[in-house]
Amino acid sequence: MKDILNWERPKHRSGHWPPYEDFAHKDYDPNRWEAFKLERGYYYKSGIEKLTPAQIDSIQTYLPYPEYTSKDWQKIWRGKFITCNGPRGKPLSNDMLDSVRAYPVTPSSFPQSFSGSAEAIGLDDSVCLDRVQRYGPYGFNPLLRIPISLVDWAGVSWGELQNECLAKNKDRFAPVARSPPKMVPDFAKPEGPIAESNSHEEIRRAMMAKTDHQQTMELSYRPRTAILIRTWEGYNYAENDILAVRSMVSELSLRTGGEHQVFLFVNIKDKSQPIFTDRQAYKRMLHKHVPRELRDIAILWNEELCKSSYPDVGDWQVYWHQFMPVQWFSTTHPEFDYVWNWEMDVRYIGNHYHFLSKIGDFAKKQPRKYLWERNARYYIPSFHGRNYDTYVKDTNAIIYNASTTGLIPTPVWGPQPYSPSQTPLGPSPPHSEEEDDFSWGIDEEADLITLLPIWDPVNTTWTMRNKIWNFTPGVRPKFNREHPTDDDFVDPNQHKIPRRAFINTVMRFSRELLRAMHAENSAGRTMQAEMWPTTVALHHGFKAVYAPHPIYSSVKWPARYADAVFNADGGIPARWGQGADSIYNQDREVNFRAWSWYYHATFPRVLYRRWMGWHAKDGLGEVGGWEWERGDKGPGGRMCLPPMLLHPVKRRDLESNM
Repeated sequence: MKDILNWERPKHRSGHWPPYEDFAHKDYDPNRWEAFKLERGYYYKSGIEKLTPAQIDSIQTYLPYPEYTSKDWQKIWRGKFITCNGPRGKPLSNDMLDSVRAYPVTPSSFPQSFSGSAEAIGLDDSVCLDRVQRYGPYGFNPLLRIPISLVDWAGVSWGELQNECLAKNKDRFAPVARSPPKMVPDFAKPEGPIAESNSHEEIRRAMMAKTDHQQTMELSYRPRTAILIRTWEGYNYAENDILAVRSMVSELSLRTGGEHQVFLFVNIKDKSQPIFTDRQAYKRMLHKHVPRELRDIAILWNEELCKSSYPDVGDWQVYWHQFMPVQWFSTTHPEFDYVWNWEMDVRYIGNHYHFLSKIGDFAKKQPRKYLWERNARYYIPSFHGRNYDTYVKDTNAIIYNASTTGLIPTPVWGPQPYSPSQTPLGPSPPHSEEEDDFSWGIDEEADLITLLPIWDPVNTTWTMRNKIWNFTPGVRPKFNREHPTDDDFVDPNQHKIPRRAFINTVMRFSRELLRAMHAENSAGRTMQAEMWPTTVALHHGFKAVYAPHPIYSSVKWPARYADAVFNADGGIPARWGQGADSIYNQDREVNFRAWSWYYHATFPRVLYRRWMGWHAKDGLGEVGGWEWERGDKGPGGRMCLPPMLLHPVKRRDLESNM
């Protein structure tokens, strides 16, 4: 390890964080990754012209969906699946007009995932997609002078298509979930505080209904899931953004017979606009800030709504409280069993339904025993091996040994309320942790799914760890011009308040967890957004799961060093990322820059731009585009990538003209 840290450290560079010189005489260096070799496998021989003739000829429609009309499916699920209409005004078909196509091969030189894996989740990693096959059915045809189909994309009513799809398939869903969703406020009855319900009783009944249903042989209704794509007033939509939304509506809603519904969830920042009391104001802001094609899937909200809903919190800035409007959405749209919070700067090279359904299946299979502890560890295949089951057994053994010897606290088992006055809303364990054989929680849907680990921030120096509102009554951060983030705020009782954190707010919630979050906010209690859902799940005993999807790195990490950095434990086994050497501490977080999934990573934009046929700059130089693709140093034609989730791909990273 010392040999790795012995490198030609650059001299001082103005503006570089963290400063190179700060680590000249320390036993760690968060900048070390910058000198690792660039991973060229993403580009070397990854083009479609490098495929064999047989591989090219084997291109096929890529529709990884259940066999909805099979007898096995109909033995489990109610109702008849009916094919829905697509943007061409006809029932969706399996031909190249309507369907994404993929090559049933992965480029031979393509790197393995750095963290997580397709095998762990159950994702398909045996195909690759180029930009034309991925986005062609949604209007991307850069190689053709005449469009593949004459579709007036701007005139497509995606909301109407989703509602028609739901109506055709309504018998597959519970009676409460059969009507089109409410899209605009009741202007005659202004939005105020969310109507109080008996949250404890409602959640108890919902949990009992789940259990009762699992124990019967009756046919089941399919659950419904809302996808909220977060945007805001003034967002400048790129054509590539629109392509991504079209693909999400088609793949998640129309292809599944309405199991998902996609919304544009738009934050109106102008507080002077009375969007909840004035129909014309709502319409004016909708038309001003949402493209015509997306208007009938858009729902507008503002921070004033959060203030009126949760007056006792004392602060309602979306920067700190991103999920207040999601709670409002769930309360006003109870037909949805689950809600995905999604970001516009996410791109998935693959089928969205396949990804989300496999993530959900993975989470459902996870037992609760040691779950909170396992959630904190990164699975790094180059170090831990390619067999995920073996990795899990090893992780469980580390947790068991560390807890039985007193190195770490007793593993979480059931609700962990911060105070005797807090009434948990989640289920109680059916027996003791010692009696459990990793069975409790299996086949139980997760109430929360994250795409990065869940960890205890209390003993780290993560900058958000102290952002706690009113857990000690009346004690909360105070923001003003002089102190916009109130960095000196500390709740005097913070070490008595168990909490968990995560990074990146793309995540799935259950309706029951959102109601518990609503109940806590109604009492005035909350935390910074990236602690809030996980902490409520911890306090109330809901099932929270980190799903280790495949994440890639732009540089080649030595395996042992990678584990030492990302799973740093301060010498205490099973305390991954939760101490003074936590990867989430401000000076160490830069190690994520090379990742394909992290909020400040640079790799996603580079990889996506080159895959789209645009130029991008990195260690290879500023290369990309048609000439590079076919040149001696290029991939050999359009890049063909396996399914992968990329974030962030910001608006400034997208070409305005496709």
